[in-house]
Amino acid sequence: MNVSVVIPLFNKIDFIVRAIESVLAQSKPVIEVIIVDDGSTDGGADLVEKQFGDSVVLYKQTNNGVSSARNKGIELAKSEFIAFLDADDYWHSGFISNIITLNEHYPDAGVLCTGYEFAKNNQLIKAKNSRVPKEFGLINNYFSACCNADLPVTASSVCISRALLEKINGFPINIKIGEDQAVWGTLSCMTQFAYHADSSVVYDLDATNSASDVNNKLLLSPHVATFQKLLANNEVPEYLVPSLKKLIHLSIMSCIKNNLIAGERTKAINLLINSKGLYWDIYRLIAFGLLILPKRLTARFYEYARNFR
Repeated sequence: MNVSVVIPLFNKIDFIVRAIESVLAQSKPVIEVIIVDDGSTDGGADLVEKQFGDSVVLYKQTNNGVSSARNKGIELAKSEFIAFLDADDYWHSGFISNIITLNEHYPDAGVLCTGYEFAKNNQLIKAKNSRVPKEFGLINNYFSACCNADLPVTASSVCISRALLEKINGFPINIKIGEDQAVWGTLSCMTQFAYHADSSVVYDLDATNSASDVNNKLLLSPHVATFQKLLANNEVPEYLVPSLKKLIHLSIMSCIKNNLIAGERTKAINLLINSKGLYWDIYRLIAFGLLILPKRLTARFYEYARNFR
C-alpha cells in the first residue's frame, strides 16, 4: 500500500515543523509529504523550505481556502491512497502502520481512519465514541457514529482512496466550514469506512481555537445542506437514511446550543422555529426551556450534560 500525505498550510508557522516531523517519524514510511501553502504571510512556507528541503514537496499558491489546498495536494499526489494532516495537528509514530493494517484486513474500504485524542491545556484526552469498533473493524453506520459523540473521522485521522476523491471532485471549495464533514458524509454513501481504535492522531485544540472558530460555531454549517441534498437526490443507502436525518437534526440543535451559550437568543429562536430538518424531541424542548435562563447557567447546563454523553 502506497500513501501520500497532504498538509494544507496557512499561517501555522508555530506548528508546521511538528506536523511534518511527525510524518517523517512514522514507523512505516510514506511515499511523499506534500505541503500546499495557501498564501501564508507568516513565513511558514519559507521555514518548511529551509528546514526540510527536498525531503518534502512544497507547492505555493495564492490564498483560496483549505479545500483548494487539499485538492491541489490530491492533484500532485502519486499514491493510490492519500492521508491528510492539518498543519496544527500531529501523528503518533504508528498512524501509517495502523492504516496499512486496515487496508490489509479491509481491502474494499475506501476510507481508512484511526482513533485520535485532543490536546487541551497540556493534556491528551481520548475522543469518545461508543459506535466505532473497540479494536479495529468497519464502522457499520457512519451517520449514527456522528450522533452525540466525538466525530469518528477528522481531517487529520483519515486516509482515502485517490480514485474516490477524484470521483467526488475532491473537497468543495464553496464551503468554508464543515467542508471535511461534507466529504466524509458523501463518501459514507459510496464506500466502507474501516477504523482502527488506536489513538494515533493528536487534534490540537489549543492551536486551533480562535475568535473566528467561535464565530463559525454560531452559524449553521453548510455541510448540513450537503446532507439534505444527498437525501433529496436519493443518494443515501436506505439503511443510512434514519441516522442521517437524526444527524441533521442534531447538527442544527448543536448550532442552537452554541447560540444559546453565546447569549444569541434571537438567532437560537429563529433556528428553533424555522430550520428544515428539525423534529420534536427532548433536545428541542430543552432548548426552548433554556431560552429563559441566563447565559451563564445555560453554559453550565450544557457542560454538565456533555459529561453524560
